[in-house]
Amino acid sequence: MRHVICHYHIYKNSGTTFDHLLARNFGDRHVAFDGPFPYFSIGQKELAKIIQRHRGAIAFSSHQVALPVPVSLEFNVLPVVFVREPLLRIYSIYRYKRSENDGTLTSEHAVSMDFDEWCRACLAHPVEITQVSNPQTRMLGGQAGEVSLARRHKEWMEYDLQQALRNLRLVELLARTEHFSADVARFPEILGKYGIAFDAGETEPQNVTGSNLEKSVEERLAQVESELSPQTHAKLIAANRQDLALCAAVAAMLG
Repeated sequence: MRHVICHYHIYKNSGTTFDHLLARNFGDRHVAFDGPFPYFSIGQKELAKIIQRHRGAIAFSSHQVALPVPVSLEFNVLPVVFVREPLLRIYSIYRYKRSENDGTLTSEHAVSMDFDEWCRACLAHPVEITQVSNPQTRMLGGQAGEVSLARRHKEWMEYDLQQALRNLRLVELLARTEHFSADVARFPEILGKYGIAFDAGETEPQNVTGSNLEKSVEERLAQVESELSPQTHAKLIAANRQDLALCAAVAAMLG
């Protein structure tokens, strides 16, 4: 049986840093790919075809693939997933979109608004709310061939948290952005069981939008809170109750 790594690259969850690590370990046997448009998605069958087409590859990465993994009698996919504290992720998206000014509505609002205004605008917008309300649960809560179940509330989005948790319980290579080095240090032993040599080593953070990585998670969260009114902060917490539960569950899984 051929064993391959597949990095389910969630935007702003330290995925670029991990892709750098995959490239360092596997060189041209690491295949990174995405479709032609940001909203493009790559299903399980399409991912299986990509894996079969690149028979010499060991690792694959994409922003546009989603759990659960494809099944095959020819290969076994070892998924890698990073989760991130939701308010830190939202703040990172705001700073990135503000600096990039990429022409999207998200970016246009970020350029013209402070963080509090941007969060309130997103929460009130029928599309932009998906950026700031339980997005990780949405991205991780699908079934084969299907996106996560969804229900819209006045100021938050509800997705299939239980399916997201079921998907994550099958991910051996699970990690948290806030504990990147410690969590990735587990990977060599896990991959060794499948005959894959992997050097976690040291790697510099890539594509980061903040300069406060030396601060504790608590200090970074306090900084985010300081840029929000008490009302907006409370709304963001309420709008991300599923992502918060997801992160707590992952912390419990990793011990």
